[in-house]
Amino acid sequence: MNTRRTYRCALLASAVMAAGLLTSAALAASQPASQAVRAAATAAVAPVVTKTYSVIVNTDGTLAAGPAGASSNNFGGNYGYFEVIFPSDVSKCVYTATLGDPSPTFPALGFISVTLRSGNPNGIFVRTADTNGTANDHAFHLHVQC
Repeated sequence: MNTRRTYRCALLASAVMAAGLLTSAALAASQPASQAVRAAATAAVAPVVTKTYSVIVNTDGTLAAGPAGASSNNFGGNYGYFEVIFPSDVSKCVYTATLGDPSPTFPALGFISVTLRSGNPNGIFVRTADTNGTANDHAFHLHVQC
């Protein structure tokens, strides 16, 4: 093993030991330091739990498709304001929405914006508007990734 590689492995091992992921006993084991460091780093990676929700909401605010426990509402009228409630907290998630009908037709052109629903960590607030920016109800697709 060349000197430069040995030095890098020693630095990495020191950093891993400082983080509490590897003990000096593990380094003294029969396997080379670089393998011990790799094994400790792999063991230290916590499993990532993700969740994904997707819904299709009709123009009148009713849910056309979505997961069990989800609901939607357009607050009545033709104001372009909707809320979508999911079965768990989505406050630390990414929200993506696009105008789109549940049927195979061309959706109306317009704008859509999304944000977390104030006062409800399980909810997303959606606003739709026509091409002039005037609030108007539109069907949409919403995807949430956590």
